[in-house]
Amino acid sequence: MTTNPLLSETALTLKTLCSSCGLSKTGPKRVLVQRLRHAARHFQPVSPSARILSIDLGLKNFAFTLLTPAPQPRKQQPPQPTPNSNNDNSPLTSPIRLHAWHRLDLTQPSIQPLKPTKYAPTSHQEEEKQEEEEEEDPYSPPALAALTTSLIKTHLLPLRPTHVLIERQRFRTGGAAAIFEWTLRVNSLEAMLHAAFAALRGNVNDVEGGWGTASGGRVESVLPRAVAGFLFPAEAAEAGGVDGGEGGEEKKGKKGGAAAAYHMLKREKVDMLGGFLAAAGGGGGLVVPEKGQAREMVRLFLAGVERRREGKRRSGKRKGVGVEAGGKEVEEVVDKMDDLSDAVLQGMVWLQWQRNLEALIKERPELLEEE
Repeated sequence: MTTNPLLSETALTLKTLCSSCGLSKTGPKRVLVQRLRHAARHFQPVSPSARILSIDLGLKNFAFTLLTPAPQPRKQQPPQPTPNSNNDNSPLTSPIRLHAWHRLDLTQPSIQPLKPTKYAPTSHQEEEKQEEEEEEDPYSPPALAALTTSLIKTHLLPLRPTHVLIERQRFRTGGAAAIFEWTLRVNSLEAMLHAAFAALRGNVNDVEGGWGTASGGRVESVLPRAVAGFLFPAEAAEAGGVDGGEGGEEKKGKKGGAAAAYHMLKREKVDMLGGFLAAAGGGGGLVVPEKGQAREMVRLFLAGVERRREGKRRSGKRKGVGVEAGGKEVEEVVDKMDDLSDAVLQGMVWLQWQRNLEALIKERPELLEEE
């Protein structure tokens, strides 16, 4: 009885509602209605004090950012457009504060946890021989578990998140028939992150870094294609099932048209975030960087956007003295702009989904009624 009003809607309307809340839009009308009802009945409002940690997964490119909801400005200022950006048509309306924005290469020794010494070597040659014999696979389950623990305790928990968003990984990349070894490694890291956060949250007495039951810790997987489909519906549909990844192997399965659309989608996401950040410099916009590391990263990101647009990346390296201060840092950001932008946009889109679902519940109270 209560689902009749929604069942009377067209399938297109129901799919649009699902998409606006980050829900799958596949299936018949009755399934779509059930999906909306389930989301509404389990909805937990995001408080103004929420601290959202958004993670774009990767071993070589592990990007993460800490966001908090910002108050809606009294006078909404349109974001400054950048070439090829779609900010004017952006579905994002919920402003955020940017507190931290990082990218790590987890394969570097500086990130790897220290290993305890298991024996006292008798000589230098014997020590080298034993180290070679006992050398461990850096991506074995024990090694990844130690890496995950170190990563969470050293970099993530100190940010005191209340919500953790982890990019959902695919088992196959680019439609390839094979499952690449590197994909399995990233999948393992994803699972270990979920397990570690779940274990920490399950301990009532464990509130280290602001996590645990007392802080209402919440971990969610976020599908990259859902984020892309929300921001750029047409481009995401054209890109199809082509998802990116690390390394070179995953590119073998990509096909011409879809691959081109996928790379265009990546550029548009960078341009969109660049427009938001440029607008923030003028005192408006949806992204407000806080002082310190986040503001410095925003400066480097905008410099990277400018350099990429003007095609000065290679010439800047050759000029040497002519490169502006911080040129090396800018080059590093240019190489990883898509990962950095994905982390921020994922958090912004997820927050917008929560706002949209909250508004939908108020507009459609029958979603909360008993069937």
